[in-house]
Amino acid sequence: MRDRRQAPSQARVEVMFDDIVDRYDVVNRVLSLGLDRRWRRRAARALGRVGGLVLDLGCGTGDLLREVGVEWAIGVDVSDRMLLRARYRVGRAARLVRGSAFSLPFADASFAGAVSGFVLRNLDDLEGAFAELARVVRPGGSLALVDITEPSRPALRTAFRAYFDAVAPALGGLVGKREAYRYLTRSLAQVPPPSEVTAMLGEAGFVDSTARPLTGGIVTLFTGRRGPIGPGQRRDGQIEAHFE
Repeated sequence: MRDRRQAPSQARVEVMFDDIVDRYDVVNRVLSLGLDRRWRRRAARALGRVGGLVLDLGCGTGDLLREVGVEWAIGVDVSDRMLLRARYRVGRAARLVRGSAFSLPFADASFAGAVSGFVLRNLDDLEGAFAELARVVRPGGSLALVDITEPSRPALRTAFRAYFDAVAPALGGLVGKREAYRYLTRSLAQVPPPSEVTAMLGEAGFVDSTARPLTGGIVTLFTGRRGPIGPGQRRDGQIEAHFE
């Protein structure tokens, strides 16, 4: 693993994703060789049928939202333009909210589960984001988070780094966003090792946390279940959000 880098500030992430939204889906499909859809589908399947609302954290343009089911999910993103694109792609029935992963605009225990797709590396306070997820997911609720990670096998890791170091900036250059997609390469070192991520989830209040390598470990699926909440930790209430 490369030296751990700090993710940029939320304000910087917002500006960057607002800037690349027009080519975001196309570049992601090409960069992942079309596998990003399969990885999101695995996350949705890992979540299972939770019997209630699901939070899609960092919903982007709505791909994972659709895998979970629009009728079952609420998408949250910090980028206004990503939400506008999600509205266009997913339809008027989607419930979309502009909000921060570090201060979610929902009451405690509002959701039966939570998912995210390729969001963790863009969060500069993972512990804070996991604490917020634990706050809004009810006890027993499921969690499924998928993100790019560096493979553990040396040969595959070398090929993985070379691919992203060359291809991501080149694709960005074709759409006039070379620096933004160069960030994607740098961001790979912003996700902690899987064992650290599962430990953080445990500290936040999730139990039975696991890290499942997908496609040789170039992606990891993190799963868990919200543990019981101690006395005084829960405030009853309804979702407090304005839908876009």
